[in-house]
Amino acid sequence: MFGYILANMEQLSPEDRYRYQSYYCGLCRALGNRHNPLCRMTLSYDITFLALFLSAVYDAPESLHNQKCRVHPLKKQEYLKSEILDYAADMNIYLAYYNMLDDWNDDKNLLSLGESRLLEKECKKVEQSFPRQCRVIREKLDELSRIEKANVLIPDVPANSFGDLMGELFVPFEDSLDERLRTFGKALGKYIYILDACMDLKKDLKKQSYNPLVICQKKEFDDILHMLMSDVVSSYQALNFQKDRAIIENILFSGVLIKYELYKKRGVKKK
Repeated sequence: MFGYILANMEQLSPEDRYRYQSYYCGLCRALGNRHNPLCRMTLSYDITFLALFLSAVYDAPESLHNQKCRVHPLKKQEYLKSEILDYAADMNIYLAYYNMLDDWNDDKNLLSLGESRLLEKECKKVEQSFPRQCRVIREKLDELSRIEKANVLIPDVPANSFGDLMGELFVPFEDSLDERLRTFGKALGKYIYILDACMDLKKDLKKQSYNPLVICQKKEFDDILHMLMSDVVSSYQALNFQKDRAIIENILFSGVLIKYELYKKRGVKKK
């Protein structure tokens, strides 16, 4: 369900592309500085968006740095440091850990099991720093597991659970913005869950895996996604901020659809 919240780089200006990259590199640095250096392998564009979005909403203080790294040993890369990026790094670790456990439980993937063991100690540190978020993540993942085992074919049920999980991620602080941020995160989470289900339907049918859309017709998918995106848009507009809007709107209204549009094009070519 992760891997969709990324930028459409071709439509970003050079300046915005550079800034987006500085957040990505900043998250990578935060992962290495706050956790085991191997934790950098969990770096994700989804959590880069979380850091970018929360930094914009709070207009958070940040500092720009310039340094070489193992991935870019020849040229210094600019990266950002901030409290929000530190928070995002911790959430990145926690989600990656449970994603690896999920891969182990679903497919008995020994590599995922081994990788999850490397993150156990780091996850305990995150739980101490952010008990509220970690509790909700665990509860909602357990809830999703029960829904899947019960083969619940009402799409809103699992989508709401995943939405609640995402909603909590978007609330780093309990303050005057928390409810609006939680509403936005939930709307985005529901959209991503259903988008993922749309794209995985054919594969899940073949593998006889759970998918809440098995009773829906493929021609309905676009309408369902448009309806869910309207909730994302309205909750986004309620936050009313200006910082990095071009990058954020590129991701929300173009980037998240890149994989889905490619998926539809492949279907047309096959026909």
